[in-house]
Amino acid sequence: MSSLIDVATAAKYNEWANNRLYNALHNLTDGERREDRGAFFRSIHNTMNHILLADILYRQRLEKTQITFNSLDEIVHADFNDLEESHRSNDKWYSDRCSEFGEVELNGDFSFKAVGMDTDEYYSLPLKVCLSNLFQHQIHHRGQVHHMISHASYDPPPLDIVKFGSDVTDSWTVRVGV
Repeated sequence: MSSLIDVATAAKYNEWANNRLYNALHNLTDGERREDRGAFFRSIHNTMNHILLADILYRQRLEKTQITFNSLDEIVHADFNDLEESHRSNDKWYSDRCSEFGEVELNGDFSFKAVGMDTDEYYSLPLKVCLSNLFQHQIHHRGQVHHMISHASYDPPPLDIVKFGSDVTDSWTVRVGV
C-alpha cells in the first residue's frame, strides 16, 4: 500500500492546518466556540478537543505509555487557551517525530486496542497506515470545524494542501493570540 503523501509531510501539513484553524478560532468568542452546532461532538470546542484526544491517544501508543482515555468524547482541556497550547505542542511533537521514522519502522506492525468501543477491537497494521489514519482523522474533523466556523458567520481559513505546498504566507498564517 502506498501513501498519497509521506507521514513526515502529513505531520507538517497537520501542524500548518491546525495553526490556521486556531488562528481563525480567535475571531470567535468562547460562547461561539462552545455553541452546539449539531456536529457529532456538538461544538467547535468539543471537536477540537476530540482531535487532540486522538492525537494524544496515538502518541501514548507510540511512546508505549498508559492509555489515559476511556471514551473519544472526553474533554482534554476545558479552557480554549490551554487546548490551543496543548494542541500546538502536540503538533510540533508529531512533526518532529514523524520526520525521524525510517522505512523499516514505518512498515513495521503497530498493534493497539481501540478506545471507546462497545466491544474490544484490536488492530495490527503497518505504522504508516496507522499514522495515515490519524492524519486523515484530523482532516475529517477539521472539515467539520471549518463548516462550523462558516455556520457562525465567520470566514474559515483555506486548508488546501496545495496552499500548504506553495508555502504562501497570508493573514491565516501568522499566529494570533500570543
